[in-house]
Amino acid sequence: MADVVAAHDVSAYYGQTKVLRGVTLEIRPNEVTAIIGPPGCGKSTFVRCLNRLLEATPDARMTGDVFLGEQNVYDMSAEETRRKIGMVFHRPNPFPTMTIFSNVAAGLRLQGLRNQSGIADRVERSLRSAMLWDEVKDRLQMPAVLLSAAQQQQLCIARALAVDPSVLLLDEPASTLSPMATLQIEELIEDLKTHYTILIVTHNLQQAARVADKTAFFLSGEMVEYGKTMHLFTTPKDKRTEDYVTGRFG
Repeated sequence: MADVVAAHDVSAYYGQTKVLRGVTLEIRPNEVTAIIGPPGCGKSTFVRCLNRLLEATPDARMTGDVFLGEQNVYDMSAEETRRKIGMVFHRPNPFPTMTIFSNVAAGLRLQGLRNQSGIADRVERSLRSAMLWDEVKDRLQMPAVLLSAAQQQQLCIARALAVDPSVLLLDEPASTLSPMATLQIEELIEDLKTHYTILIVTHNLQQAARVADKTAFFLSGEMVEYGKTMHLFTTPKDKRTEDYVTGRFG
């Protein structure tokens, strides 16, 4: 079941350098929320605060609170947080020595699931949710690295879905893909939002306009503006947002 993700006054630091400045943002279930902004504005750092990946970076720290539903994720274990708030990175990263099946099953086995039929059912369900099942159902024991780039990214999404998250974080998931493959990923995102809370980081303004219900604009570590995507792109409230979406900088 999808949950609200709410960040309250989140700031982040790399050493003494402050890279996020008091961001407060609520990400609603069954919607796609996009974060846009120029390189270095704090988009990816913010996403890593939500599922506690930031703390895996040496000399990085966060202040503020992140809630998943009613629960503060920093009162949960990091492992539980990352199970409930799944992450897909900009470059497809299937486990290179594993088959398609084993890639999707990896998280289930780490959780201690040993029932083989149960694992097989979850793998199939996840691959179907990622719109990949029909393409790979007869090749499940093939090395995952032999898939196309788009299929590898769909596989990574299936791997995240297999452990039953309520939230899916997508950090520029189509940035290395062809236009046709990008369209496939966008269609998948539209389908997945009926079941999940989705946050996508993208440098592609057209992509944000196509897939996002709401959009947040980040600049220099600050969230400048947040609202319905159509309004943010056509009638922004802040001059900095207008300058960015019309291509005056960035």
